Amino acid sequence: MVITPHLLAGAAIGTHSPNVWVAFCLGLISHYLLDALPHWEYLDDIKISKFSQLVKIFIDFIIGAIIVLIISWPLKIIIISGIIGALLPDFIEFFYKNFKIRLFRPLSLFHYKIHYYKRVSFLKGSIPQVIIVAISIFLLFWG
Repeated sequence: MVITPHLLAGAAIGTHSPNVWVAFCLGLISHYLLDALPHWEYLDDIKISKFSQLVKIFIDFIIGAIIVLIISWPLKIIIISGIIGALLPDFIEFFYKNFKIRLFRPLSLFHYKIHYYKRVSFLKGSIPQVIIVAISIFLLFWG
């Protein structure tokens, strides 16, 4: 799944959580639940071999961050905690794949086992992500 749905889901979770630790833990769990859904991705692997791949990741993150900032300004630490939890598995995967940090190998294997890896077309794979984004924005507005 691309970054924006994870980021928005984490923010929505943070908005409705009783404390930062619950927000972080539920954000983390949400990442794996969302990755288990059939979805489209713009990268086949998070191992960066071209600058354009890094640009795509950066733009994806910025889109999600701008949406959260517009809806939830001023940001509260609990929202940031949900976002960090929701994005952490992909950050770990990024560091493992690009820098071979052995400590992250078990988490990378767990992420791989949960992740939906069948090829899905852009249209079919975008539908779950659009639904997640819409639900997350709704929950952010009415948080």
